[in-house]
Amino acid sequence: MVRVIKPSSEIEMIALFLRHELSSQRFGRAIQDILVKQSVSPQILTDPILSSPVDNDLRRQILALHRGYGLANDQYLSDFPTSGVDWQRVTLMREELLSVHYINWDYWLELSGGTRLPTDAARRIREDVCPYGVPHDGPHAVAEGVRNGVQYPELILVTSGEPGARLVVVEGHVRLTGYALALDNLPSETEVILGSSVAVKNWSCY
Repeated sequence: MVRVIKPSSEIEMIALFLRHELSSQRFGRAIQDILVKQSVSPQILTDPILSSPVDNDLRRQILALHRGYGLANDQYLSDFPTSGVDWQRVTLMREELLSVHYINWDYWLELSGGTRLPTDAARRIREDVCPYGVPHDGPHAVAEGVRNGVQYPELILVTSGEPGARLVVVEGHVRLTGYALALDNLPSETEVILGSSVAVKNWSCY
């Protein structure tokens, strides 16, 4: 059962999202380029000060440039709700974590065989299914880390908050896939950031 630890916020979500993607092999370079163009130090992402309104505004601008957050374009987060979302830190039981859905996106649909579930993706990875020729080095590395006790950053999830509503991962797809590959080594509970709003249903990736 989802257990609330403490309140979170949009400010914390944005800071975590950007810090995680800065360290990503796939997305890190794009954020670094934005920081250079905006003459902003990487420290604003690697060591965020959440009490600074100026820094918080800068991070929001960076997320807008990087992922379309709050912008009317066709980027990943352009139709994601930017207000009215109740953000919390919660823990999920192992079974709940493995029932989290991927986003509604071609690659993750293909990898999971249409179910958007990480357990199905893990099974297909073991069968050497490689949608679009994308290798599985990342999930396998995470799985190996889990088996060796590595603690990974929190996933960022959303839900509409309605009874029986699915949880969908916003940031952390590779980590979630790696967890499914190493499910026997997962802890009984995992802490995540969870945003809840009925407006999430309007996000095209939900």
